Amino acid sequence: MLADSVIKSLMSRGEEFFTQVSNALLSNPSFVEVLKKGVSAKEIVDAQVAAGLKAANVATRKDLRKLEQRIAALEAELAAAKEAAPKPRGRARG
Repeated sequence: MLADSVIKSLMSRGEEFFTQVSNALLSNPSFVEVLKKGVSAKEIVDAQVAAGLKAANVATRKDLRKLEQRIAALEAELAAAKEAAPKPRGRARG
């Protein structure tokens, strides 16, 4: 019980502190400008990495999802074909 109230108090203080710091940073035009440049640089890096991976013929997450779906469909088709196939009869011994 006491631990819960202490934790809630600490969380509240942490949230207040975070709000104050983030408000102070976002009200600073220099910080906002650096933040914008950082986001822009990340977008450029992401685009370059994507182009490099495509040039290296590396599969994307989307490609892998498609392959997984196709494999699942083929497994289901194979299972259905196995069930529909006539059962082999035993050979006569001779």
